[in-house]
Amino acid sequence: MSRRRVRTGMRAILGVVALSLLLLAGMPTAGGTGSPSGNPQQDALIRRQGRWFVDTRGRVVDMRGVNFVQKFPPIAPEAVGFGDDDAAFLAREGFNLVRLGVVFGSVMPQPGAIDDAYVAAIARTTHVLARHHIYVLLDFHQDGYGPLVHGNGFPEWATLTDGLPNPDVGFPGYYISNPALQRAFDNFWNNAKGPDGVRLQQHYGEALRSVASAVAAEPYVLGYDLMNEPWPGTDWSSCVTGCPGIERARLLPFEKRMSDAIRSVDRKHLLFSEPFVLFNFGRTDTVVPAAGTRGGALSFHVYAASPADEPGVVLHALAAGLARNAPLLASEYGATTDPATITRIASTIETGLIPWAFWSYDENFVIDKALPPTADNVRQLVLDALARPYAAATDGTPTTWAYDPATGELHFSYSTTRIAPNHTTHNRDTEIAIGTRAYPGGYRVDVTGGHVVSAPCASRIRIHNDRNAKVVTVHVERAPCQPAAHAG
Repeated sequence: MSRRRVRTGMRAILGVVALSLLLLAGMPTAGGTGSPSGNPQQDALIRRQGRWFVDTRGRVVDMRGVNFVQKFPPIAPEAVGFGDDDAAFLAREGFNLVRLGVVFGSVMPQPGAIDDAYVAAIARTTHVLARHHIYVLLDFHQDGYGPLVHGNGFPEWATLTDGLPNPDVGFPGYYISNPALQRAFDNFWNNAKGPDGVRLQQHYGEALRSVASAVAAEPYVLGYDLMNEPWPGTDWSSCVTGCPGIERARLLPFEKRMSDAIRSVDRKHLLFSEPFVLFNFGRTDTVVPAAGTRGGALSFHVYAASPADEPGVVLHALAAGLARNAPLLASEYGATTDPATITRIASTIETGLIPWAFWSYDENFVIDKALPPTADNVRQLVLDALARPYAAATDGTPTTWAYDPATGELHFSYSTTRIAPNHTTHNRDTEIAIGTRAYPGGYRVDVTGGHVVSAPCASRIRIHNDRNAKVVTVHVERAPCQPAAHAG
């Protein structure tokens, strides 16, 4: 159906990035033109290598994207107008990722009963985005557990409250003031039996497996976010300053069960684990994903209580990724239409060399999701703040990234040490996605250690490393279109 979120802490972040590069550079290996395998679609597959996402050419992949999460009926994305025109618009503006919401209660409205029509609708939306070369992260989304306790996500039959008081308190207050909600999480983490005698996490895994089975053959699936913003339950106050013991007892067994369920039908795509939601405020650490988890990645959000805490969220995520040898994705930030806030947080995330997805397309980006994303139905200031250049693929190991949207100056450097040194050398150019909004009047590129092989002012700057170069540095600035300068 077609239609239609600093300077403080930056040095510390760069220090963690530099340390991670030193430790990971020598580890073995787990779009553009040309195809190493002869199958361009299959070449879209993204894999993990240490803390990085890599493509089939072994290049480090960065992503810029948005969330689209339909929480309430009509529940299918296409039923509320999210379709090919939205995908084309996002691709045209330079985005290459959508974190697409999936609702457990809609996948399995009754114990053990899969709603095949809803699963098929999720798969269709995934394929629509893929046709426009947009990666999809399937996000099993909940907020406040489920409708029975005034949230969304889990069905009533899987909401076991043991009869505790259930006050009608909305987001986010219900997490700390609703005993029924807290007990529902306790029972889920304890893997209690549902009304049919089957344990809740077995049913949840069945739901994950059904969605994975429907999209497993799609190369543009980035992976599966196992649960959005998990809540600890009754013991939540123990997690304000960090609760590794509770995470180990609750999140890691859940992660293992869900990994087994998905891997029974999809052994290729990545599995994204989220810490307890308190991590996203910048004051706690995490033990997820489990060290050595096959295909594991860390999904985290940047919703710090103050701007001063935002770098702390990124620092903790970088440290967790390094400790567990896992790639990272800031899968939510923003939740605002204020361009200054969007710009500040995006810059903080990018300084950590981390891909991101803005919250959200349907709440803060387009005005009416039931209408096409035409100019008068898009918040132009939000789009201007989000349409930032990024290194879509790097033939080497990224080391620094700094972009000033006020001046248009971009500084990017990378080591020519390849993440996958034994991989094919076919078409391994670095590609910087520029788009049109950041440089409406054109741009000039200066490169040291490489040379530009793309046309002047192309939508993507393609750079080929010079032979024997150890480091490549790239500087982009606003200027009328002209041939790129090569500093040798």
